[in-house]
Amino acid sequence: MPATPSVEQLATSTASAANKHERVLDEAARQLNEKGVLLTSLAEIAAKLGVTRGAMYYYVADREDLVFQCYRRAAEITARHLLEASRASGTAADVLRVFVTRMLDPNEPEIAARAEIAMLNETQRDTIQGLYDALATRLAHVLETGEKEGVLRRCDVEVTARIILSLVTWAPLARPWAHQVGPMGHSRLLAAATATVFEGFSRAARLPEFEPLDLAALSPRVVSAFDRDAAGQAKVEALLRVASKLFNRKGIDATSLDEIAAQVGTTKRTLHHHIGSKQDLVSACYDRAFRMFFLIKDRMLEHKGSRIDALSAAMHALALAYPNDEQTPLSPLVGHGALSPEGQAAFDRNSGLLGDAYHGLIRQGIEEGSITPIEDVEARALMLPGLVSWLVKDDVPRDAGQQRQIAREVSNFVALGLRP
Repeated sequence: MPATPSVEQLATSTASAANKHERVLDEAARQLNEKGVLLTSLAEIAAKLGVTRGAMYYYVADREDLVFQCYRRAAEITARHLLEASRASGTAADVLRVFVTRMLDPNEPEIAARAEIAMLNETQRDTIQGLYDALATRLAHVLETGEKEGVLRRCDVEVTARIILSLVTWAPLARPWAHQVGPMGHSRLLAAATATVFEGFSRAARLPEFEPLDLAALSPRVVSAFDRDAAGQAKVEALLRVASKLFNRKGIDATSLDEIAAQVGTTKRTLHHHIGSKQDLVSACYDRAFRMFFLIKDRMLEHKGSRIDALSAAMHALALAYPNDEQTPLSPLVGHGALSPEGQAAFDRNSGLLGDAYHGLIRQGIEEGSITPIEDVEARALMLPGLVSWLVKDDVPRDAGQQRQIAREVSNFVALGLRP
């Protein structure tokens, strides 16, 4: 008869299993952030950890369960960071500073961005959404306290809480797109994120003043049914618009070509005829997104006001475009890993051109005195997409008035951060 294990042996065994489970989720989070759900492989995770694929099923039931566990763990880790920051002595600004520092600590587990939450079943989605709603509420309370203490400026605390959560999730994920501006080490990343939260970009302590950029060219054109070429182009645009929206909200893996075609009122065969494979579709969606990004960039550079107002207007425009069903560019968090090598090279070229334009505008603003002197312009500019990356999710209000309010809060955050 086998000997009964001691309490110490059981505890050691349990701790070992828990540690392996954590390692599985650590590696899975890295793959999800780098490749997305589509290319995250249980077999590759097992190989990285030196275990068999069969052993993986001791910890996860399937890929959907793995994604759910990663998203839940990300929310729980974020909640722990916020709780521990709240226990530290000091003002609400001190709490927020500790929270940002902990979120970007390279010694902490990587946070899996919930880019593809819609692939989960309804119960799982509700669980993750509930966790993040609770996080936003707790962070909004910190912001409200900071306003009362006079250490943080007055703002829409619910919207601003989600902007901050978006930024601290985006910042470490920005590294794959940062190679044009040099290594993005921890200290550089933390300094850029912290300055964005607490200082913004404006040299003056005032909210930005600008006329919203004209984005009419981003909306679908009305074409004559007798103009066959224009009608064909309009059909392709409709396919890309719907695909971008579904990819943003559901993820590439959870969105079928049949679903995209059905929403446009066409067939999968027609989609293949006009665009090609799913990989071709992702690439075409990115081409469309960059056309939008470049148009907003051009409008920003043409803006007649100060450079800080031009920068704020551009971010205001992006904040309006992402949740707009007629525009909704594909988010960089969603499909980069699903691109072909050629597609990734095109993405990198376009990202570099956009980055150069924003870097140039910020330096012009520093010279004219509207933007605060910034030593690391490239790292600070890299934080900007993080302020709007959350606006592709289903939990963003669909009401146009609320979307305008969110866009205004984004532009205010760009200018001032939370500077009182």
